[in-house]
Amino acid sequence: MPAYLLTWNPKNWQWNDLPDIARQLSDGLPIEQRWSCGNSRSIAVGSRVFLLRQGVEPKGIVASGWVTRSPFAAPHWDTTRAEKGEQAFFIMFTADALLNPAESQPLDVRAYASGALAEVQVDAPASGNSIPDHVALALSDAWAARLGKEDQGLGRGDPELGAMEGEQKRRFVSHRSRERALRAAKLEQARARSADGRIRCEVPGCDFDFEAIYGSVAAGFAHVHHLRPLAEAPAPTITKLEDLAVVCANCHAVIHRGGECRSMETLIPGGASDA
Repeated sequence: MPAYLLTWNPKNWQWNDLPDIARQLSDGLPIEQRWSCGNSRSIAVGSRVFLLRQGVEPKGIVASGWVTRSPFAAPHWDTTRAEKGEQAFFIMFTADALLNPAESQPLDVRAYASGALAEVQVDAPASGNSIPDHVALALSDAWAARLGKEDQGLGRGDPELGAMEGEQKRRFVSHRSRERALRAAKLEQARARSADGRIRCEVPGCDFDFEAIYGSVAAGFAHVHHLRPLAEAPAPTITKLEDLAVVCANCHAVIHRGGECRSMETLIPGGASDA
């Protein structure tokens, strides 16, 4: 399982909106975050990431998430260096947990003198270091325990972004879990495959573009459809990007009208032959 350690040193960069992001995430709102990945260039979509707070106490793991965009160059996070034209490499990741160090103690792996957690690079000089599988699994378990959650497969990702879905979880009510990173990664995949970087409905004969109709407020927006309904799965199953499709709201509604799951290829009469 690919996993990476991101780092954050408040001495170098103040994360001013961290309290707001932590609060939104605890309320169940999806949060996608950009983060520096040092010199790492091979971090794949679907990789697991843990964020380590360094430099000042309290130190330790404060966040986790799933990569939704592989490394890309952008103006340096240090504004002084950015003004000089310097760039840095970043990833995008969807956070699934974030602790506010001002309110909650991070997972301090320095407390582990032996075992896999003792191998975590607490003094990593740069962000984006790869974490060995056995260390990632141990870190996942310790992180889940720190969050007070049942083991929900944290850290057990798939290099093709296969997320365990359909597992019954309890959060106010029992519901089928969906890994939020899947949706973000599918939209990013569609954007990357598009010649003009726009996201369009993949139903043959539709090609609806939210941004073309609604403007910048809808840039990068679309629905993501499961080609195989989760309700049909007898047990938790692995969902990969190829099991999903980008659709517009109208097509999505008609696909499922009456509780059905209609084929995209035959949804619009003549659509497949006209595509």
